Order: sequence, then C-alpha cells, then structure tokens
Amino acid sequence: MTIYNKTIQSVIHATNTKYTDFSIEILLSLTIYDFKQKITLNHPTKLNSKDQHLIYSGKLIVDKNILNQVFNK
Repeated sequence: MTIYNKTIQSVIHATNTKYTDFSIEILLSLTIYDFKQKITLNHPTKLNSKDQHLIYSGKLIVDKNILNQVFNK
C-alpha cells in the first residue's frame, strides 16, 4: 500500500474544556492545512483554520507540511 492510501486516526483536543475531544481519520498524503479544514468541518463551533494551532511533539506544525512528513520524524 502506498502512502497516498494510508490514513491516521487523530484525536483532537481543545485547549479549553468546553468541548470534548473528538477523533478524525485523514490521509497521510494531505497537508496540515487540509487537516485543519477537516477539523473545521467536524468541530462543533466550525473553528476557522486560521485560528487553529496544531502541536505535535511539543512543536507548532506549519500549514504547508505534509502529514506523513510530520508523523514519521
């Protein structure tokens, strides 16, 4: 199976406790920006992607990064 077909299941945790965590499945070949767009579609408040800050391993992830590059480091 190529990377373009692989997906990951990611748990989204909001910094405030007003909303519960939720899970999203997304292709590893997409960008962080695409991931943020999917979060927007699934989050109860439809949070704008410009207002989202994704952190992985203690580092802020840039929108142009591809998910596979981020999670395989």
